[in-house]
Amino acid sequence: MSNTNQYYMQLALEEALKGKTNTYPNPRVGAIVVANEKIVSSGYHHHYGGPHAEAIAISKLEGTYTDATLFVTLEPCAHQGQNEPCSGLIDPKVFSKVVIGAKDPNRLATGGSEQLLKKGIDVIGPVNENECKNINRRFFTFHEKKRPYIILKVALTMDGFIAEEDGRSKWITNAKSRESVHILRSNCDAIFVGNNTIEKDDPNLTSHGKGKDPKIILFDQKSQDRSQMKVSQQDPIIIKTSDMQKDPKENLDRMLEYLHKNSFQTLLVEGGGITLTHFINADLYDELHVYYAPKIIGKGLQFYHGKRSLDQELDLTLANVEKFGNDIKLTYIKE
Repeated sequence: MSNTNQYYMQLALEEALKGKTNTYPNPRVGAIVVANEKIVSSGYHHHYGGPHAEAIAISKLEGTYTDATLFVTLEPCAHQGQNEPCSGLIDPKVFSKVVIGAKDPNRLATGGSEQLLKKGIDVIGPVNENECKNINRRFFTFHEKKRPYIILKVALTMDGFIAEEDGRSKWITNAKSRESVHILRSNCDAIFVGNNTIEKDDPNLTSHGKGKDPKIILFDQKSQDRSQMKVSQQDPIIIKTSDMQKDPKENLDRMLEYLHKNSFQTLLVEGGGITLTHFINADLYDELHVYYAPKIIGKGLQFYHGKRSLDQELDLTLANVEKFGNDIKLTYIKE
C-alpha cells in the first residue's frame, strides 16, 4: 500500500475525530481532497443528520480540477437517507480516484464503491483499515456482529469485592467515580442489570442529568414484585427468559437479538457478579470498565463467579487509566 495513501488517510482520520461523539449513532467520517499533490479541501461529519464528510469537502472546493483524489475514512454511502448518496456527489470529471479507509458494513448504505467504479472512478483500499474501524468500534460491531457493542462495568474494593456479604454495595466508589458512570450511561443506548442487583440495590439507572437516559433492559422475574422499585418507574423493556441456570447464553442471545433488531447500538452492563460472569463466559463483551476504590472489607461478593486458571488471560488491552479523587478507573478494550 502506498505510503502516500496512508499519509493522507491518516489526515482524513484526524478530520473524522473532530466529530467527537456528536455523530452518534452514525459513524465519525473524515475526508481529504488532494490535487496536484496538495490538499485542496477537507471535511468531516459534524453531527447526526448533518451533511456527510464527502459532501462538505466537495462543497468547499475552489477552482477547477480534473484529476483529484478523494480520501475518505469510510466508503461513500449509496443510499438515500437524510442526505443524498455521497457516491452520487463524486463527479468523474473532477475525481479520478477515491481512496477508502474501510468498507461500509451497513447493508442499507453499502455499494458506493461499485457505483464509483461504474462511473469510471478508480477505487483504492481499504487503507489504514484498522484505524478507520477503531474510531467507530460501536458502529462496526453493531453491523458486523449483529449485536450491540457491549460495555461491562464493575466497581471493586482493593481486595476485589463488589459488595458486602449481604449484598450491600452503596457505596464502594466515591461521588466523582459515580458521576463518570452517569456520563457513561448517557453515551449508551441501553443498560442491563441482573435481577439480584435490582432486588438488593433498587438502583436508579438514569444518567442523573448528565445527558440522555439509557433504556433499561430487564429479564422477567415472575417471583419478584418490582412495582414499587425505581426501575418500574422508568418504563423498562422486559425480555422473556428460559432457565438462566441451564442456558444463560440462550437468554443473552435473545436479548441481544432484540436490541439489534430495534437499533440499540450500545449496551452497558452494570452487574451484578453473576450477570457479568454470564457475559464473560459467553465471550459477549467489547470493553471492560473497572473502578477501584481504596477500601478493604475482607469478605464479600465476588466480581467473577466462574473458575479459570492463571494461564487463561482475557484478550484485553488496557486503553485508558483515569483518576477520580482516590479512585482509579481502568478501561480495557477487547481485541
